[in-house]
Amino acid sequence: MKQRILLIFLFVTTLTFSQVAITGNVTDALGEPLPGANILEKGTFTGVVSDFNGNYEITVSSDNTILVFSYLGYETQEVTVSGSARIDIELKESQESLGEVSIKGFAGVIGKSRKRTESIQTTPESVTALNSEGIEKAGVTDISSFSALVPNLKFNSAQAVGLNFITVRGIPQVRGGDAPLAFVIDGVTIPDPSLLSQELYDLALVEVVKGPQGALYGKNAIGGAINIYTKEPTNKMSNKITLGVGNGGNLQGQFVSSGAISKDKVFYRFSTQYKTFDGLLTNEFLDKKVDFSEDFNIRGQVKARLSDKFTISGAFQHFNIDGGATYYSVNPTGFDGQFPGGVLDPNPTDGNNVIVANILGRSDMKNNYGNFKMDYNLGTVKIQSITSFNRVERSTNGDLDFLSLDGLTQGEEITTKTFNQELRINNTNTDTKFDWSLGGFYQNIKKDVYQNGTTGVDFDGAPDFYDTADYVNETKTIALFGFGDYQLTSKLTVSAGFRYDIDNFTQEDFLFVTNSDRDNNEFQPKVSLSYQVSKKALLYANYGRGYRNGGFNAGATDFFDKSFDDEISDNYEVGFKTTTWNDRLIFNGSVFSSRIRNQQQYILDLTTFIAGVYNYDETKVFGFELESRARLSKYFDVFANFGLADAEILEGGTTGGADGTTTNNSNYNGNKVPFVPVSTFSIGLESSFNLTDSVKFNGFLNLDTTGKTYYHESNLDIHTTDAYSLLDARIAFTYKNWKLDIWGRNLTDKQYYQEFSPGKFVGSPDDVAWRGQPLTIGTSISVKF
Repeated sequence: MKQRILLIFLFVTTLTFSQVAITGNVTDALGEPLPGANILEKGTFTGVVSDFNGNYEITVSSDNTILVFSYLGYETQEVTVSGSARIDIELKESQESLGEVSIKGFAGVIGKSRKRTESIQTTPESVTALNSEGIEKAGVTDISSFSALVPNLKFNSAQAVGLNFITVRGIPQVRGGDAPLAFVIDGVTIPDPSLLSQELYDLALVEVVKGPQGALYGKNAIGGAINIYTKEPTNKMSNKITLGVGNGGNLQGQFVSSGAISKDKVFYRFSTQYKTFDGLLTNEFLDKKVDFSEDFNIRGQVKARLSDKFTISGAFQHFNIDGGATYYSVNPTGFDGQFPGGVLDPNPTDGNNVIVANILGRSDMKNNYGNFKMDYNLGTVKIQSITSFNRVERSTNGDLDFLSLDGLTQGEEITTKTFNQELRINNTNTDTKFDWSLGGFYQNIKKDVYQNGTTGVDFDGAPDFYDTADYVNETKTIALFGFGDYQLTSKLTVSAGFRYDIDNFTQEDFLFVTNSDRDNNEFQPKVSLSYQVSKKALLYANYGRGYRNGGFNAGATDFFDKSFDDEISDNYEVGFKTTTWNDRLIFNGSVFSSRIRNQQQYILDLTTFIAGVYNYDETKVFGFELESRARLSKYFDVFANFGLADAEILEGGTTGGADGTTTNNSNYNGNKVPFVPVSTFSIGLESSFNLTDSVKFNGFLNLDTTGKTYYHESNLDIHTTDAYSLLDARIAFTYKNWKLDIWGRNLTDKQYYQEFSPGKFVGSPDDVAWRGQPLTIGTSISVKF
């Protein structure tokens, strides 16, 4: 028996060491990465594709293996391994291949939603993604502009810089709370949701994967994850300068530089951007623009290949955003200079809402972020360590009554510090039926919150100051995770994963002089089954659990308790992905059903000036999504998506009771969940062709429709916005290394709200709303050298 075990061990060891792990990068003649290039071991079925930065990893059978590199529109190359552990390839354009009609669309997009490189058409998840080419064509500069292309995803902002509301598949983000999506930049989880407001530039990939992703991304991925990957440092020197102007005093400057510090060994990438905007919305009382902003961003990256197997990299980013704040609009028909007492039309038209606050609100957000990564490739296994830190400082000052009355003001200062450490072990053997990864994670988040304001003027003529919050929340998390795929047959694959979070939450309250502490352990499983019906058709079914952590409010009122509970989602989904008509038509869809326990909601109690979060006992969501893209001709694409999310309160429960009076939310059973658009719809056109031998044209047009949205559990029509549509367009002309962009957003100058607050339910005499961005247009010119 011992001899048999020894023979098996020797056989496995010999087989393992006979395999050769190859890494590398695929670029074009200008040094730009080619995502989705095919790398195949000649004479076998072993192959991989390059990722969004052109990187690849493949395990081949021996040192004498020939690798075949191919990419649409480029000449195929063959290279013998010959003992090399790294092979970088530069592909040349092929005139013959360029004449073919083929859609790159979704099929050509390489994502990393499951933490590994793969085409999103073979990923058994609901994924929308754009590589760098698609990002430039669509003019994606932030999460808001990308969300317009994603079904059942809506991103809004209000109140101040960094205050966001993102909703996905019927799960909304509460004001100042955690987002229902994990936000990941270059593989690093960014827990502070205010950072969703940052400008996005110099990107290699932006993707959204929907459905609970706790097994892969941890807590707060209850509705999915947003993956952002920036462009990596390159071996070949390249630089880019962009200058732009637009209406409302919009000015922009951007500079990107990348190259080798030591050829083939140490590389850098430096990028910076400055934007300023005077504003388009006017405060009628002060006669000043209120939506002004100034944004400075700088990012540096260094990557070093210490050996063919060991790579280290570091990145640091700083940005500073200043902008307007608290410029809510009110009903002008009720405003008489003393007190309005009016109801605001939830569907705005010219003249039926005004901004009249007597204080010009201001806000700012500063961020310092850094990470350090180490990758060690052992052949068929890669060990990765990611260490990161993040510090965000936000402040807001402005009106609280939003009227031209002396009196109520508000102020807020928030500092969030985060430390992350993740250790991950990944399988890199491409010649196997079993693909896996596992690891551990540690996170510490400390959030310092101070809120104050004034209630009027006291007897000595000075403002009467008050404090509403002064506390420090700290969250410590230790997590273990694992995920694996196993090919049961050549067509049928089963996947399973888990994440076990061990959380500790504490609050030190300096205003009410209290200390709170609670622990929570959460198991987040995920199971998936996919069936590759044919090379062009995939069917899949998923089950996943998501978890958004609870926490502590600044205090207790009639509307909410001192603490709020963890939110848990169990989601079931079935979907399909198809590519037909000679790769010119892509049609994807999914149906999902979720049950959510303790869904979180937000309210501001104006009788105490304390804001807080409360829970519904149970809600349910049912919906579906459809996405399609077609290449009608060599130069013309049409794309469309539709999403529906029916989010219903099953049991609202009871909350509050600070003075013995509770709020019974069971009165709203059967009603729609607030802040959730019933539907989303987008349709667009894209065109690309050569005007001359040296001038290329790109055009992009998108009509994005947001469906009916309820802004309170009562579902009253006077607090419900109807569907509205926004039209965006972009055209570009490229001549050699020069590019001219002309763009426009909200081209029909549609008036709409990003947030609506019914005064009836918060103790306010009037409704208030946050107006969306009016028509904005601009142009920019860029040059590469």
